[in-house]
This record gives sequence, C-alpha cells and structure tokens, in this order.
Amino acid sequence: MTATSPEATPSGWPGPETIVLAGRPVRPGIPSSGLSRFEDDRWDLSPAIFEENSQSASLNHALVTHRFRPFVKLYCWLELSYDGEVTILRGSGISGRVSVRTLLHLHRNIRAFLEWAGQRQVTTLGQITPNDLDDYLAAVRKADIPDGYKSDLLHAVRRIWSFRSVLPPEWRLPPEPCWKGRDTRILLGRSERPAENATRRIGEQAMTTLLAWAIRFVEDFSDDIITALAEFRPAIGVHPGRGRAVPGSRRCRRPGTGGLRSELAELLDDFRSRGDELPGKQLPGGEREPDWWHLSRLLDCNYQNLQQYQGLIADSGVPVGAGTYLRARPSAILEGSPWMKRFSYHDMDHLARHLSTACMIVIAYLSGMRPGEVLTLRRNCLARDEATGLWQLTGRQWKNAVDDDGSKIPEGKVRHDPWTVIEPVARAVRVLERLHDSGLLFPVRVLGHGHSRAGGSRTYASANGDLQLFVNWINQYCAETGRAGTIGGTDGRLTLSRFRRTLAWFICRRPRGLVAAAIQYGHVRVQITQGYGGTYASGFPDDLAFETWLTRLDELDTADQRLRDGEHVSGPAAEAYTGRVAGGSGRFAGRVIRSGRQARHILANPSLQVYPGKGMTCVFTAATALCQLSVSGDDATQTPDVDDCKPRCRNIARTDTDIETVREEAASLRQIISDQASPPIRLARERARLEHLGNIISRHESAAAGESR
Repeated sequence: MTATSPEATPSGWPGPETIVLAGRPVRPGIPSSGLSRFEDDRWDLSPAIFEENSQSASLNHALVTHRFRPFVKLYCWLELSYDGEVTILRGSGISGRVSVRTLLHLHRNIRAFLEWAGQRQVTTLGQITPNDLDDYLAAVRKADIPDGYKSDLLHAVRRIWSFRSVLPPEWRLPPEPCWKGRDTRILLGRSERPAENATRRIGEQAMTTLLAWAIRFVEDFSDDIITALAEFRPAIGVHPGRGRAVPGSRRCRRPGTGGLRSELAELLDDFRSRGDELPGKQLPGGEREPDWWHLSRLLDCNYQNLQQYQGLIADSGVPVGAGTYLRARPSAILEGSPWMKRFSYHDMDHLARHLSTACMIVIAYLSGMRPGEVLTLRRNCLARDEATGLWQLTGRQWKNAVDDDGSKIPEGKVRHDPWTVIEPVARAVRVLERLHDSGLLFPVRVLGHGHSRAGGSRTYASANGDLQLFVNWINQYCAETGRAGTIGGTDGRLTLSRFRRTLAWFICRRPRGLVAAAIQYGHVRVQITQGYGGTYASGFPDDLAFETWLTRLDELDTADQRLRDGEHVSGPAAEAYTGRVAGGSGRFAGRVIRSGRQARHILANPSLQVYPGKGMTCVFTAATALCQLSVSGDDATQTPDVDDCKPRCRNIARTDTDIETVREEAASLRQIISDQASPPIRLARERARLEHLGNIISRHESAAAGESR
C-alpha cells in the first residue's frame, strides 16, 4: 500500500506533520500513525523496505549541523516523494528514483559534502561556485579513502544538482553541470572500483568439510532432530509458529495438593518403568538435585509448588541424573555408532538452529543464489518440472528489480525463470518445511518463540553469525568425540556472499575429493547454465566466466613452466601447442577485467584455447575439430568435447605429462589382458586399445629422441 499524507503547506512543500513515506509503498499492516513525520529528526524508513531479511533503516538528521538540516530534510523528502522530472547527469551513477537503501548512502555522502562546505563558512548551497566545486574535487582526490568512496562522494553532489530546478533558490548549486559534466572516471583518473571481485573464496578443504557436515545434517541427522523437537516443543509450551507459554501459567493455583502429588507419583513411576534417570543437574560440590524447572514443565505447574515434594522424590528410588534429557533417542549412525547418545533439553534450541543453518548452506552453495534471495525463500517454493525432471525454486529477485523507468521496485519481483537446483537442495527445502510452520524458510526464530523484528526473516548479519556457530559446534563435537572433520582455513569470517564466488571456482576447477564428487559439480554446472543461473539477471554467468578465465591463465602458466623445464610435445598439434603456451599467462599481464562480459570476450582469444584432457591436450581450432562441439549459449565461442575426443583429430597434442597418463592406462589394460578368465570379446577389445596406446607412446618417444639429437 501507499501511505497517505496530510495536506502540504500552501507553497507545496511538506509541513511538520507530513508523512515522509507518503510517496512510497509501505508494508501492509503498518498504520499511518506509526510513520515518521517531516519534523522528526530521525526518519524510520524500515516500513518502505520489503525484504524480509532486511535490518531496520533510518535517517538520522541530528547528525547534520543545524544550518543545513532544513535542506537535507527537504532533499531527502524530494528523493522519497517527488515524481516530477529531474536532470540526471551522465556518470551520476543513478537513474530513476533511488531506493531507500541508496538514500541512506546518499545521506552519509551529502553530510560529508556539507561538512566540507561548512568549514568554508558556506551557509547555503546557493553560495557555492564552480570554483568551490573544483576545490571539493581536489579535496576528494587527495583524501586517503578508497576510490569507490571517492566516486560515491562525487555522485552525491551530482544528485543534489539534479534537483536544483525544484529546490528553493537558496539551496541550488550553480546552473552549470558539476565539473562540466565530465565522467567520474576521468575526474578521478583511475578505476572507480576494484577490477576483481573482492569477495574471497572459501578454501577447498574448508568448503569440502563444511558442505559434508551440512549435507550430513540434512540427510542423516534431520529426522532425529525433528522427532526430538516434537517432544521438546510441548514440554516448554512452544508450538511451531506460536509463542512460548509460561510454565504453570494455567495450573499454578491448583486446588489442594493431592492432585499435584498424585501426578508427580505417576511421573516418577513412568521414569522408573523406563529405567530413566530423573531430570537433574550437577551441583558444584558434585551432588545432584532434580531439575525443578523442567519437572514443572512436564507437570505444567509452578516449580515452587513442586519443591515441597522433595521427600516423595527421594523415597521413589528413581536416581537423579546429571542432565535433562528428552525421551527421543538419536538413531542416525555416524562411523558405526549413534551420532549422539542422548538429546539434552538445553541443546535442542541450538540443534534446531544448526539444522536450519545446514539447510541454508546447502541451498546457498549448491544453487548459486544471492544471500537475499536465499533468506527470503518461502514455503512451497519447491517444484519439480515433470518434463525435464529438474527441481526448481521460485522466489523473489531483489537486485536489479527495476521498472521501465529504472526505478527500484521495493517489493522486488518474482523471478520469471526459477532457480534450477539438484536433489540435495530439494531435500534441504523439504527439511525446512518440516522443521517449523513459518511461511518463510528462514524465520528469525526457528522454534517460533520470543519477539522477532518486523519482516520475520533471518537477517544477513544473523545468518553469517549462524554460520560461525555451526562451525564452532562441529569443531567442538569433533574434539569431544575424537572424530576427524574439523573446519579450519576459511581465510576469514564465513559469510553467505562467499558461497556464490566459491561455487564458481569449484565448477571451473572441479577438484577431486569433494563430497559431491567432480561429477556432481558437473551436474551443478549444467543445471545452473541451462536453468535459472544461465540468465544474465542472476549475474552468475559473469562469476563463471571470470573464474574460467583465471583457471585458463593458471593452466597456461603451468604448461609454459613445463615447456621451459624441457617437456616434450608430440602429436599433430604440437607446434600449435608450443606457440600458444610459450610465454604463459604473462601476455595477459596488466589486463583489467571489469565484468564477466569482458572475461567471456577474452576467453575467445586463441592463446587460451588449450584444453587439458585425459592423456591428451586439445589445441582447439573449430574448423579442424572432429569432436561433437558444444556451443556456448551467450556468444559464438565454441569449446571442444574433450570427453569425446577423436583419435584422428588434428587438434591433439600430447605432452610428457599426458603420456604418463597413457602409460598408466596401458599398465591397467595389461593386467586385464593377463586375466584369462575375462570374456573373449572384452579381451579382443582391450588388446586393440592397448596396441593403440602403445603406438601413441612409441611415436612420442621417437619424436622426443629425434628432437634430442
């Protein structure tokens, strides 16, 4: 809905009681009485943010000096409410109406500009001249801040200038475009942003182990945890999607005492018949006492009323335990034994959270989705395409969700093309739908108790915190049980945003020894490329292209080093191989890649068309290739099918490294042939293959001997 506002002042400007979000959609259910007014020094903008995972957002005008505060309020109100035409300068970095989040950054950058102006004794922006703006540009250039921040400071001034036609005269910048309209990259004299994605990848071993534990939680431990929660929730008066009940709130005023005594006796008999210890706790001196608080939950009474029956408990003969455990027993087996002995009442809240985090890791990593897209997934988002047999997730896109005018759509928009995912992701979604009754897959509180902020989804910051708690639990569990599988070497704090970059690296490199195995990552690549991830709206093809480019450079550099160390090359494409590899990746030194599109263009460079295969290297030239070519869907670049290499292809080269692989295969074939029990048809086939490999090895060795002479 859109908030309504009282009448503005006769001049058309907002009055003290004008609602600042009058021109913006706000979340349903928020009354106008709770919205910020123009006269407030702090404007709460959270009602206009629809992302369920978003944190609260506000503009604090008290940070602006009194002389400029009226201007800043008026400017921010125009950004929020003005629908008329404004002049957008080229290079301003913003087109259309700004988002609420962008306005928060503009507010900060405008404050910096006004603080600088105040130091020059400026009282209104109308006093600023083009020479003053040149001085500000010089100050920004000299500032010891990142280039990106410098660019943002200049964009903020341009944004103020774009509203000069609707601002009062005293707040208008000079009529000439700021810095004569020159592009920011020219003004700063260097790149505005780092050329490479600054998000760090997660190390191979750490990611492998983390994914292994996450899948283990989803596939092996989830049934145990969900079963235990079915017992845990009623014991504490918590039900999925409801609040927490106070123990004894219904029965603390029980008439008489006979009823409570009788129920306690029945409870003690139940523990005795099952051979269980009574819930208890270990005191500092070593003695134990009943866990009165937990017993009061089981009997739904006030724990103080229960303590008068200490004698009954002592005479029952039921031993008091050192902890409080649920009746549900773990059944999942890990390395030959149950993964846990018992479920402690005090651990269930954490285990439920860890299971939710494990599902989040599986979904975020194996789908390539952005963090905000993962955290705002809703129940029933999973569907199976019967035609293709693929699993698909439907959700909202927040980044690049703009209308025809380039203005951000605050409500986001449902992706036209769903995310195409694999079976582990589908299992994780189904586990989350069993774990709680929330409409969101990742609610603020998994058990549904306590107070949650508006919106209801886990925030990005809390999700990152949960990742670290999950790792801490795993490392502690391994230490206590003497198991291998601790997680280390994450190269900094784990965050959701690092999964997407790491996935692109693994898909391109496909290292061996991963939990899902190299073939699994092949499946991920195919589905991401052909499904949702293949659309440019996702941004993931850019990540893949960049990582592919880096991979090719690494392979080229390694091949060049082997040549310089004296490695021999044979085969019809040997000369072409040497020509492309010589010099390694050095020829690309200094090349700046600012986008995935540029990376895809550079990948077509002939020097990079060298593809390692099994026992051979393809020096690819499309015109002479005999394999079944696979054509990239985004451009005309063709790549070879190294798994379907034809022996007579003129693109084949074989290095000493390749020949070692050929020798290993030949040795394996000799063992098969030596087994006379093998079927005759197989023996004939393997003998022919061995003869072919022998010819390859002989030609390579002969060429090497001739070259050495």
